[in-house]
Amino acid sequence: MISVQEAQSLIKSTVRVLYPEQKNLSEAVGQVLSEDVVSPLALPPFRQSSMDGYALHHADVAQSGITLPVVAESRAGNDTPQVLERGTALHILTGAPVPDGATAVVMKEKVERNDNEAAIQQFPVSEGQNVRSIGQQIRKGDLAMPKNTYLTPGSVGFLAGMNIQNVKVYRRPSVGILVTGDELVLPGNVLPGNDLPGNGGLRFGQIFESSSSMLAAVLRAEGILEVEIRYVPDDEAATIAALRDLTENNDVVLSTGGVSVGDYDFVGTALEEIGVETVFYKVRQRPGKPLFFGRNDDTIIFALPGNPASTLVCYYEYVLPALRLLSGRSDCFLPKLKLPITHAFSFHGERDEFLKATATTEAVTPLDGQESFALRSFAIANALIYLPAGQNTVQPGDLVEAHLLPFFC
Repeated sequence: MISVQEAQSLIKSTVRVLYPEQKNLSEAVGQVLSEDVVSPLALPPFRQSSMDGYALHHADVAQSGITLPVVAESRAGNDTPQVLERGTALHILTGAPVPDGATAVVMKEKVERNDNEAAIQQFPVSEGQNVRSIGQQIRKGDLAMPKNTYLTPGSVGFLAGMNIQNVKVYRRPSVGILVTGDELVLPGNVLPGNDLPGNGGLRFGQIFESSSSMLAAVLRAEGILEVEIRYVPDDEAATIAALRDLTENNDVVLSTGGVSVGDYDFVGTALEEIGVETVFYKVRQRPGKPLFFGRNDDTIIFALPGNPASTLVCYYEYVLPALRLLSGRSDCFLPKLKLPITHAFSFHGERDEFLKATATTEAVTPLDGQESFALRSFAIANALIYLPAGQNTVQPGDLVEAHLLPFFC
């Protein structure tokens, strides 16, 4: 059994980024550039007004209130170059080309317009005032965005403004999910006759399966849509066959349940049978101790505990970082804050604790229902409190480490 830190370090040293692909810019948001992007043009490509107002030569304004004749207008989209003579002004709109001969733009609030004359109420007027110079944002041939940049909506807008339509990005992984358990029933799959009051359509001893929907949802939130889900009973041969197929066809395989040492836990045997190399098995934590991480050629495998809260804790702390590393991201782990805890908490034993919690900018509150089977508290949690075994007793106001979940940071 290894520590939380050792497990995360082994994931970081084991996982390698996937090969690049070319993607349409509009579809590449949330992915990471695999090569530098160089600007094919200057932005702006012409001198541009940053205000509605009047273009003029700054030296023509010798004092406040000087009046200049308004000889023309320039609006956004004007495709005819203009020249402004000294001693005159031109009405100009935001984003419009500044004519040759003009050295400044005075905002309209500083001008009194009377028919074809403009009385300039500002003095002095500085050279370059309210004028965006050619290449002020970026020059042609400059590095627009370096390799390994995470593409945000702002990144997409910036690159689109340079007429860049396709980019090379690291590929998002495909994920196979294996769900095991004789007791599991797929939601909506109720057999006739199972309609006794209060059982929700289940036979005695059955529960509705939720882990596959939960994992598919967190993967979708990460932008991973290529997901294959298999369901198998507690049967060794079926588990081996399903894991072999998923491992051959996906970059990442996640299994839920069957990884412990019970008589009907066949995932460990199946992983060994198909030749998966163990990187680690069991982490000194609660919940989620029986976590397996391994690899088979270029595929990485996580065997997650069967209890849904344990599954989700292990996903956020270990699987999510691996998925982000595969996708080229360097900020792979959950953001961490030191916050005062609002309630006392204590635990026994030598395993670190992850507590479902709600965090604000001022404090973090552990929730009720910390059991590994309980998802109700996870439904409202926006953070996990991480308490190492050496910090097994905390009082209100003590600083603790809060890990912020992706939906809330």
